[in-house]
Amino acid sequence: MIQYARFIFLLPFINPILSAESVLDKYGDRIELLGIPFKGPMELCQIFIAIFISIAFLQSGLDKIIDRKGNIEFLNIHFSKSSLLKVIPFMLSLLMILELTGSLMLIYGIYFAFAMRSTLWIFYGFVVIAITLIILFGGQRIAKDYLGAADLVPYFILIMLGIMSMY
Repeated sequence: MIQYARFIFLLPFINPILSAESVLDKYGDRIELLGIPFKGPMELCQIFIAIFISIAFLQSGLDKIIDRKGNIEFLNIHFSKSSLLKVIPFMLSLLMILELTGSLMLIYGIYFAFAMRSTLWIFYGFVVIAITLIILFGGQRIAKDYLGAADLVPYFILIMLGIMSMY
């Protein structure tokens, strides 16, 4: 009994937290962000994942354009002991196209989600980025850069969660 009495002073702080409304209680089957109604929290998660992934892959795709020479030099070293050395310029161009296409689809999908209340374009962007990550993962494994390959796994899991939330 004495153990519980020590924490009695916390009740005024804990009670409002325990009686707080949930998102479902507050909004019912629809929620709002910036005054725009959405179907539910899954749609917001899809939008936030799309924002996060589009930033990462837009920057990466633009870097492949801005510093193409530096990227080719890095990849020549990275793949120096593999059979992919001959196709590095093609691989770089393919990855750049996929990264920019996927990120632009996600950016359009974010706009589309707010304008049309649909995350269909986010789904398409997720699929393109998932394919891109599979290609990157394969390249890292071929180059025997196992830590680099492992670094891609959280991005892939995040995209898979986004896709799976689109039931």
